[in-house]
Amino acid sequence: MIVLFCVMLYAWAEIIGRVNLNQINFTLYFLGVFLAAIVSYRNSSNHSRESDSTSFLWVRSIRRTNHQTVVIALVIFGIIFTTKDKDISRLFVGSFLAAYWLTAIPLNRYVPQWIAKVAFHGDNSIRTVFLGSAKSARRLEHWASKQPFFGIDILGLITYEFVQDIDLKMQILGEFMELAELIESHKVDQVVLLETRNSDWWVDSVMEICSKAGCRILIFNPWEEYFDQELLPVSQGGHTFFTLQQEPLENPINRLVKRTMDICISLPVVLFVLPWMCLIVKIITSRQSPGPMFFKQERSGQKGQRFLIYKFRTMHLSDPSREGEQAKPGDDRIFAFGQLMRRTSIDEFPQFINVLMGQMSAIGPRPHLLQHDDDFSEQVNVYRTRHFVKPGITGLAQCKGFRGEVTELALIEERVRYDLEYIQCWSFWLDVWILCKTVVQIFFPPKTAY
Repeated sequence: MIVLFCVMLYAWAEIIGRVNLNQINFTLYFLGVFLAAIVSYRNSSNHSRESDSTSFLWVRSIRRTNHQTVVIALVIFGIIFTTKDKDISRLFVGSFLAAYWLTAIPLNRYVPQWIAKVAFHGDNSIRTVFLGSAKSARRLEHWASKQPFFGIDILGLITYEFVQDIDLKMQILGEFMELAELIESHKVDQVVLLETRNSDWWVDSVMEICSKAGCRILIFNPWEEYFDQELLPVSQGGHTFFTLQQEPLENPINRLVKRTMDICISLPVVLFVLPWMCLIVKIITSRQSPGPMFFKQERSGQKGQRFLIYKFRTMHLSDPSREGEQAKPGDDRIFAFGQLMRRTSIDEFPQFINVLMGQMSAIGPRPHLLQHDDDFSEQVNVYRTRHFVKPGITGLAQCKGFRGEVTELALIEERVRYDLEYIQCWSFWLDVWILCKTVVQIFFPPKTAY
């Protein structure tokens, strides 16, 4: 990033002649680019199951480059805005950002591999052996084949079994009774313990031998094969547990950030937007469909707690038996202005009262009818996992186009998938993106909005 900036700045000053180095604060911009390079560096510690395919590596490189480009753009434009610098060419800045994005993608793709080959060559690698049964070792053969990139050299298996497994691709080095001698002869740095065998003696013996030899011990978690999702360690009260999903909103600080955002959004809407909106809706609704202005209905919130949700009424007062029936295109229950409110999501605005009361959030999984909660939970086993967080006026699923009537199982499965993705991947910036996307949908509603 720094080299490209300096080279392009020199070229634009000396060759193209569009930048005057004597008129701009080169030191400030250089420090700014240096700061952007530091800030945009991300040492990823995410060990989730990701594809090792070439296509995914390119996607990951593009995502990383996008992050880096946004950071450097914010820094440079921040310097220009703060110093009111009119001498630096905006065309140069745009060209630099475009050039950086194009060159950084292949660098982010290939440089880590080049560094790994150099850094983990020869004695710098971690010489590792598996300790356990051939059956357990076979589960990790694919993992073992990828570890040389991370500097882990898998030497083979030390087993307590007497029969060699001919289907095992890795070499069988010997038996457990020879563990100390094998560690010394193969200069082993790390032992991966594949199983405990439900034996204190076995585990204590392995720990003692490895400790005396100065070997690291890596303990394999065999439970993952029973679950479709990744097991994530959680430390509580001195004990380690496993959970099936990350929940950023379990962090009190994150909850405080989200609640602050909800209040900052809902309070101005309730005080300044909702009153005159109620007046307009009441006047028009009373002419087209006399009756109450608000529609109130019981829904399930966080942890399944019941609350009354508020909406502007968009349907004629009809048979109560049709209350649980989903709205369809051309539904005769919806009056004309109600149709407009539904398409533009104006009918949802009273829910900011629920947000202000803490029953809902501005952004989260949409709350469904209680009857639909029961029906959908029968169709999708993880459906009620949506109740881990507060329901929202809008959510990730709605931004992805999944709103309106649920006509088939695949639709509710996709909604739930995006809802769970939101719960597991929540961030302040994800909420900002969903909010912006929702504003766009108000003016350009999707076809499923009816």
